[in-house]
Amino acid sequence: MKLAFSTLGCPGWTWAEAVDAAVRHGFDGIEWRLVDGHIIGPDFPPELALRIAAACAESGLAVPALDSSIDLAAPPGPARERVLAETRSMLRLAAAFSATFLRVFPGAHPPDAGAAGWLREALEELRADLRETGVRLALELHDSRDAPGIRGMSCSQFVAEALTGFQGPEIGVQWDLGNPYLEGEQAAQTWENIRPWLLYLQAKDMAETADGWKYVLMGEGGLPLREVLGWIGGKRFDGWVSLEWEKYWNPELAEPQVALPQFVEYMKEYR
Repeated sequence: MKLAFSTLGCPGWTWAEAVDAAVRHGFDGIEWRLVDGHIIGPDFPPELALRIAAACAESGLAVPALDSSIDLAAPPGPARERVLAETRSMLRLAAAFSATFLRVFPGAHPPDAGAAGWLREALEELRADLRETGVRLALELHDSRDAPGIRGMSCSQFVAEALTGFQGPEIGVQWDLGNPYLEGEQAAQTWENIRPWLLYLQAKDMAETADGWKYVLMGEGGLPLREVLGWIGGKRFDGWVSLEWEKYWNPELAEPQVALPQFVEYMKEYR
């Protein structure tokens, strides 16, 4: 099992500070979402991505993923063309970062819209780009940010519908452990839905409060972390488990100097 963290958890650090911290705390890689506190988008300088990739390699670190905000399911027409163009730009950027995966969101539309078919069509359109760049596409389990629950089904069900019968190793699922719980889906059901396509795990823990689910340090919440880690193979799992500590969106969370080493300590029995 290889450990990484998303730079979403250290918005106040420079990219060089993130690299230094990854080495110091014993991580195997870094998942890039922010650089120097800013969200990475298609206009990010490729020469800086190459520089960061070289610094990671020199420090013995890999880059499991570059994260994007792309909602991939879009109807045929101008909307889809915009989504595909942005995805192709981000794939080239992911290759510059030497990232294994580009994270995208599946997208969310009402159940009668045909969005699962749109997602399959978009994936087929991108197959040649994936092979050309050598980057794989990871569909994160995530509800709609604008209209939660709009699909009428969980994201894991939607992704399973879209990927059933889809052939090829270029595309799979990134399981964010928190999002299905925000949708009301238990982890056992999520695992049943997505297990054939799991690429990597975004780890976090959450506690259920009167105001909803809140982020807490690993092992201090109510998510079935040990069960999930056992389902994916425990020590035998040779993929990535990456801490997504969402401090960028939730400034009140503990500082990365606390959350990162605590995650490594929690995960030590799985390495």
